[in-house]
Formats: sequence, structure tokens, C-alpha cells
Amino acid sequence: MKSIILISFMTIMVILNSCEKKAEYPFEAEVLGRNSDCGLYAIKFKTNLQMLHDIADSYILDETYIAKNLPENLQVDGLIIVLNIRKIQNSELTACTDRGPTFPWIYILNAKIKD
Repeated sequence: MKSIILISFMTIMVILNSCEKKAEYPFEAEVLGRNSDCGLYAIKFKTNLQMLHDIADSYILDETYIAKNLPENLQVDGLIIVLNIRKIQNSELTACTDRGPTFPWIYILNAKIKD
């Protein structure tokens, strides 16, 4: 009886540990600099592009987005960051001048410099 319980327990543990765990920072992006149209930083995504399109509910060819809530310490042109995002809410959008390139927006939940 003990061996059946032990085997069952071990099987359950293997199944639980083999499940894919969500990455804390599933995206990698490059900080491109301050966008001349909206005054916020733009970033260009490098990884998990399909997940990006699903979250942002938009698709653009060069993967460049306006990054609302990018931490000040990461506002450095050319910096490679890893981040977690969500879709921008209408109440979080700000006015833009329409005098420069326009890109879709995303909201950064958390970010850090790539290790």
C-alpha cells in the first residue's frame, strides 16, 4: 500500500513540475528613444511576437510600440530590456501631435535590464 501511495505522489509531482511555467519577463525589447509624436519612449520587441500581438490586439511589421509606464532608469536609447506588458486602456492614452511617426501603445507592468 505504501508503494502505491509513494508512486502516486511521485507521479503527481512529476506532472506538476513538468507543466510550463509562465516567464516573469516574457518579452525582450530594445529602447528606441523618445517618440517625437507623443513624447514617450518607443520600444522595439524582439521576442514572443505572437503573444505581443495577442496582448496588444494590434499587428505592425516592425514591432515598435509606444511604451507607457517605462521606468525612468530604463529610458536609455539602445538599452535591451526584458518586460511584462498588458494592453493599454483608453483612459491611459495621452494626446499626440500627429507630427511624427505614430505607433500602437502598450502598458509596461514591470521591466528590467536584460541580464
